[in-house]
Amino acid sequence: MTYTVKGIVLGETKYKEHDKIVTVLTDTRGKISVYAHGVRSLKNRNFTSVQLYSYSEFTITEKNDGYVLKEGTLIESFYEIRNTIEGASLAAYIAEVAADIAPEEEASASLLRLVLNSFHLIAKQKKPIMLIKSVFELRAASEAGFCPDLVACSGCGKHNIESYYFDAEGGTFQCEECFKRTSSEARAQIISADDGSAVYVGARPILIFSRSVYAAMRFVVFSKQERIFSFELKDGALDDFAAACEKYFIYQMDKSYRTLDFFHMSLGAPKGNG
Repeated sequence: MTYTVKGIVLGETKYKEHDKIVTVLTDTRGKISVYAHGVRSLKNRNFTSVQLYSYSEFTITEKNDGYVLKEGTLIESFYEIRNTIEGASLAAYIAEVAADIAPEEEASASLLRLVLNSFHLIAKQKKPIMLIKSVFELRAASEAGFCPDLVACSGCGKHNIESYYFDAEGGTFQCEECFKRTSSEARAQIISADDGSAVYVGARPILIFSRSVYAAMRFVVFSKQERIFSFELKDGALDDFAAACEKYFIYQMDKSYRTLDFFHMSLGAPKGNG
C-alpha cells in the first residue's frame, strides 16, 4: 500500500554504499522508518528531501516492518539551524526527544507542529535559545501524557501567591505556607543551586520561582499550539523557567539524553541530566 505523508527527518543511518534509513516524524503515521534507496548520491532526485531536519512530503510504500521511499519533495530544509553551535545542538536534542516520545503508526500532528515551530525559531533566531528549549520541553512532556498540575496550590487551592514551590518529580506546586507545613518533618534544606533556588526534601527537588514563571508555565501548557512561544521573560525569570522545565521533563521521562549534555556544553556551562 502507498501513502503520502508530511514529516520531518529526525535521524538517519547510512546503509550500503548509497542508501540510508531515515527516522521520520509524520503528521498521520507518527514515527516511521523509511528506507531510501540511492539518496546519498548528490544526483539522486530525493537527495534534499531526506537530509537531516528536512521537512518534506513523502510518498512511501509499506514493506515488511517499514516503508520504502518512492518520492520526496522538500518543503523546508531548516538549513539555518546549523549557523550556530547552540542552535545545532538544541535541534539535535529536540530531534532525539521527539524520536523518543513519538508514537509509532499513530497521528502525531501536534508533536510534529511543535518540532517545526521550534526549528523555525532556532533557524530564524527569533527567540532566546533557552526559551525555545524550555517551551519545547514543557509542551513535549504534556504531549507525552505528563502534564503538570498548574491549576492551584495542592495544599490550599490558592493560585495567586508570591512564591511557588514546584515539585519537579510530582508535577505539582504549593505556596510557601503549605510547603513549610507539609515538609517540616522531612527537614527540608534550602540551598542555592546552579540553576536557581531549590529546596530538597530528601533527594526530591522543589524549585522556587516567582509568579511570572508560574504564569509562563501555565501559558505553555494551556495555550493553543500557535501561541506557546509568544511571551518573554527577563533573565532571572528565564533562568528559573528553564530550570523548572528541564528538571520536570527529565524526571517525567526518567532517562538522560546525550544531546542535552552536549547542548549545555555548547553554552559553555555543562550540566547533568536531572
